[in-house]
Amino acid sequence: MKNKKITFFISSLAGGGAEGVCVTIASGLAEAGWDVTLVILTLKDAVYHTRLSKKVNLVVLDLPNARSSILPIYNYLKTHKPAKVVVFNYELSLILLLIKLFMRVNVKIISRNINSLSENSKSVKRNFRTSVFSFLLMKIYKRSDHIVNQCEGMRTDLLSVFPKLKNKTSVIYNPVNTTVENEAVNIKASEVSKGDYILCVGRLEDQKAFHFAIQAFSIVSKNHPSLRLKIVGQGSLEQKLKQLVTDFNLSEKVDFEGFQKNVIPYYLHAKLTLLTSLYEGFPNTLVESISLGTPVVAFNCKSGPSEIIKQGNNGYLVEYQNINSLQDYLDKALTSPLNGDNVLKSSEVYKVKNIIQSWEALLNEF
Repeated sequence: MKNKKITFFISSLAGGGAEGVCVTIASGLAEAGWDVTLVILTLKDAVYHTRLSKKVNLVVLDLPNARSSILPIYNYLKTHKPAKVVVFNYELSLILLLIKLFMRVNVKIISRNINSLSENSKSVKRNFRTSVFSFLLMKIYKRSDHIVNQCEGMRTDLLSVFPKLKNKTSVIYNPVNTTVENEAVNIKASEVSKGDYILCVGRLEDQKAFHFAIQAFSIVSKNHPSLRLKIVGQGSLEQKLKQLVTDFNLSEKVDFEGFQKNVIPYYLHAKLTLLTSLYEGFPNTLVESISLGTPVVAFNCKSGPSEIIKQGNNGYLVEYQNINSLQDYLDKALTSPLNGDNVLKSSEVYKVKNIIQSWEALLNEF
């Protein structure tokens, strides 16, 4: 019988997509009978702590950042001797790989690819630290024992950077989080009353490119005068985006909702969810939206939207950064709403039980 013990590493339980997925997978495996340990650097802003199963052994190293974690992680590995670990971000993958390679620790490292690697390396703001990090990542990341991608598009992108990894990679979709899934059980999507708004969810950072959403909304709202745009999330570009809203004379129609622990009501009552990112790893916001019966409209960016969206069934995929096309599809989705029950059915593949089975099959190989 395979050893059903697994250790996860992630920086924190703050409110990001990777953190939410990590909590869902760790909890799902623990509930399925695995001996699961989750190692994090800090409990600061741990909004997902309450979602973590009580069956998961949580270890907090109490560190300010990944750069200070080399010795504590080394000591943890030497003391507890996990046979295999799953790492949920690039920085910690790099640190664990450096420890394994240069400090002679025997552990299988399964790295989870969290973004389009080629796009991420191009878009990162360059300084000495990020340049060194990017250099080391490109040299060492490929030494992972296995790399899990969140969709086929990510795997294709990864192999364009590291073609020799073909037999060391796999695809496991992100699960919809259990809170959303539990809510969806009781939903008759076609009977949910919709508010008169478009929803955007994500960090207010360059990658999410919310300026495209605001620009498109400024055009579409002329044909739909009561329509609003709600943006859920926080980030460094908040003031710049608010200024853009002012420049478009949309201050009375755009709501910046900040970070929300519970986004379910926003998804549930939105007419549609809009994604205009420059690139993605796998956009959880699209999965969460369709899991609650709300259709989606998204640019065909790398990567994920083309695998999630079934054109005309659960939403519309739009030519990348084509504002005119985006305007047309938004108008179409607003004037001829898609059937909510069909939208919800399209999310079946992302149910937690299906994704946990895929993770179990992978972990049993190591």
